[in-house]
Amino acid sequence: MSAARAIGLFLSALFLVSCTSYSGPAVPSPALTAAPDPCPVLLQAAAQHAAVGERSEQEAALQDAAAACPGDPAPFLHLAALYLEWNRLEEGMAAVDRAERLGAAPLAVQVLRTAFYAALGDWRQVVACGELALEMDPANVSVWHQVALAYVVQERVGDARGAYGALLQLAPGDGLARARLGVLLALYDPAAALAYVQDVDSPLAVDLTSLLAADHDDPDYLLARIGQVCLAHDEPALAGVVLRRVVNHHPTYADAQALLGQALGQLGRTGEALEHLELAVDLAPDSGLARSLLGLYWLQEGDFSRARLHLEAAYDLDPENPALALAIAEVYVGLGRYDVAAIWIDEATRQAPSDPAVWEQAARFYLDRRTGEGMRDVGAAQTLVALAPESATAHDLLGWACFLTGQPAAAEVYLCQAVELDPHLALAHYHLGQLYAYLGRGAEAREALSLALDCNTDPALRLEIETALSAAP
Repeated sequence: MSAARAIGLFLSALFLVSCTSYSGPAVPSPALTAAPDPCPVLLQAAAQHAAVGERSEQEAALQDAAAACPGDPAPFLHLAALYLEWNRLEEGMAAVDRAERLGAAPLAVQVLRTAFYAALGDWRQVVACGELALEMDPANVSVWHQVALAYVVQERVGDARGAYGALLQLAPGDGLARARLGVLLALYDPAAALAYVQDVDSPLAVDLTSLLAADHDDPDYLLARIGQVCLAHDEPALAGVVLRRVVNHHPTYADAQALLGQALGQLGRTGEALEHLELAVDLAPDSGLARSLLGLYWLQEGDFSRARLHLEAAYDLDPENPALALAIAEVYVGLGRYDVAAIWIDEATRQAPSDPAVWEQAARFYLDRRTGEGMRDVGAAQTLVALAPESATAHDLLGWACFLTGQPAAAEVYLCQAVELDPHLALAHYHLGQLYAYLGRGAEAREALSLALDCNTDPALRLEIETALSAAP
């Protein structure tokens, strides 16, 4: 044994002897207490941020909770719910998966998955997950809504009627469910449909009541009008079910074929949509409706030459339609002919001089495709504000027009008015943040851009806001 090793053993033995031979008073060891669980505190902080719409701060608190309590599924369930309302769907689905792996309650997992699949438009998965959730909780009204709509999209009319009936057993005053069930009942019994919708105070139900209460000798014409109303109220799945019934009865009904094509296009079924739209034009080449809807289809597909052919033909058939003039303007923008587009924008405003929707399109055209005529940029937005003085969007467009034309003081006035009129208008906060950054007012810029980020649900705009926030002074 080496000398160093021997000395080490000797010192160790001496230390042990000295410790065991000490006869002084015993000192009691302090009691050990468990460290407090930080997760509830962080979850409470996240809830407080959520209550005032501070999504970024809410997200940070939930991420801190997930890091502090890596085995707890609760932070990931809360993150998933946040991402769902924030339209960050891929991140939200990942949070649900993580929560499930950590042992989250199956009901919570299936309810969230159903909602995410509905937001993504994956209706087969909505049915699969929603039916599982309803087995565990048959009284979940939100899941019933999502599953019922999925049945409608899949054209499972009987299942949809049953689902809306079950929903109304739970929530008899649910106006949306009553209106949708009314549409489905109209396929077979317009009188029964009228009983469901006539006392419902919603735009769709009011329009349905007017149609169903009138005398109609032709039931297919009535259904075609109901389909058109559903499209007007952003209910393409309901429209598709109703219009499918019409064209099955009367395949040569051109307008019904065109409307069915529009409904299918809005549902993402573009191949089927084109078949019905082209058939409608073949059946009735002089139908303004068929021509315009086929033109809009090609416009959305980015085929501007084909869109121009049909939209200009539709305009010849309906020359006082400002919506067609706006669509043709968009075609010429796509073709790079901004000079011609401006002529069509002017034509639309001439036809509808008091319509705020038309002037909003005009203002956006001049702002998005700068013509070099700054006063036109401002003038269109000024007209819009005069026509819609309580519109936050109108003030935002005017404020941004002033900023782009070198009037920062006026821009600040209008942009501040926009956020006062609608504190949740992300674009107004974003534009205000850009203005403050331009003026070198860094703290105000960061505050406005942070508010824009919290309000925004558009993934493309989110990237722009984040880039501006990182560059703010």
